[in-house]
Amino acid sequence: MDFRFFKFSFAAAGFVAALISSSAAADMTVNQPVLNTDTVWSGKVSVMQTVNVPKKVALRVMPGTVVRFRDKAGLTVEGVLKAAGKKSSPIIFTSEDKSPVAGCWPGINFSESGKGSALERCVISYAASVSIASCSPAIKNCTITQGRQGIVLARKAKSVIYGNTVRDIAGAGISCQMGAFPTIAGNTIEKCRQYGIISSQNAEPLIKNNTIAGCDTGLSVQAAQVIEGNVIKDNNCGLFASIAGTVFTIKGNRFMDNVTGAVCQQYTSPMFEKNELTGNKEGLVCFRASSPTVKYNDFYKNKKAILCIQISHPVITANDIHDNDKGIYLHLSSYALINGNNIWNNKIQVELGNMSSDWERRVKHKPTRGRQAQNINMASRAKAVPQKLNDGAKIMGSVDATGNWWGVDVTREMDNKGPQANIKSFIDGYDRPTRTYKGYSGVYLEDRIDYSGWKETKIKDAGIN
Repeated sequence: MDFRFFKFSFAAAGFVAALISSSAAADMTVNQPVLNTDTVWSGKVSVMQTVNVPKKVALRVMPGTVVRFRDKAGLTVEGVLKAAGKKSSPIIFTSEDKSPVAGCWPGINFSESGKGSALERCVISYAASVSIASCSPAIKNCTITQGRQGIVLARKAKSVIYGNTVRDIAGAGISCQMGAFPTIAGNTIEKCRQYGIISSQNAEPLIKNNTIAGCDTGLSVQAAQVIEGNVIKDNNCGLFASIAGTVFTIKGNRFMDNVTGAVCQQYTSPMFEKNELTGNKEGLVCFRASSPTVKYNDFYKNKKAILCIQISHPVITANDIHDNDKGIYLHLSSYALINGNNIWNNKIQVELGNMSSDWERRVKHKPTRGRQAQNINMASRAKAVPQKLNDGAKIMGSVDATGNWWGVDVTREMDNKGPQANIKSFIDGYDRPTRTYKGYSGVYLEDRIDYSGWKETKIKDAGIN
């Protein structure tokens, strides 16, 4: 457990408490459901019921103002809300309850809000959410904490979400849905019990240069413009991508100390390049016919650097894969192409799990063809993007791992034994030549690793330059 998070949480809680507890009495009590004219709030404001800022009306909240909301009272903005605090005197939006809990007041809801709405240097605590729909107010340098949800963007919202801290959220720190296209950059998102950032329902955020830490799932995307330059650490799952048929790039991120660094779900095949993956139990997982291009990445000090499971066929090229317990693990008919990498100093360089092209060729029901038929059926119902899976490698009886550099000791072993030998840091059909399958008669040959054409020296351009 990372005690840094507790230090952050206590500091934030103490900071908010100090600002709102200096006087129990309010300078202003708001008990009207609609603001009819332009209004300024300052000092200590107590809001008794939900307040609507209608179109053509502006509410301005001055720096240092503390706004406390009674149970079920919130703020709905159809006009303009300008709440710009200062570094030394932020604006506080919080609950009036003596023992507040996440979501005990509805929060701030921007709905078709007018141009000029913005939250800057605000501290928002215990809200259901800050929600934005059909408008694009900016949220900058704010702290959003102890809420049910952090920021929710929907219906083509194009807000800039920049420089904020979103922490201790019961659900998602930032949720993008229903065609939202926000820019999410330079934020710190931590200790969200479900997601740091989630993108669904045709939303395509730009996600760049954020730190996402201590969440169940750091980043879950069904679509995105760019995922670049983020630090994704200490999560159960760092990145979960499920984007069938969409061309997008995961680039220049650091996946650090997660249980699982990144997962490409069924048919998800992004460009995965120039990322650093270290200290994860599992680095990159390719699952259920996902075939990403994995290029120019550094994988080091993971338990398993790359896992390919259930007919996944990624192209793994020009990576630096070193000092892991296992470099590459292929299982259940996952015929990755592994060429032009530096794969060195791993306890196990490459391991083949349940891999038998002999079985796939001889049995009546081939798993790859079954998966293709399922995909065609789903595509006909607009549930998936039509894809053709490449069966070419399956008749070979081997995995193509040619043209790599394997480190000094393994290269010496290859030089001494030749291209058809059993290499001790490989686990393949040499270690277990045959296999039987329940329900299928006969004995089937296991696959081997074709490491021929190995490089004698380290490949200069592999990995992050």
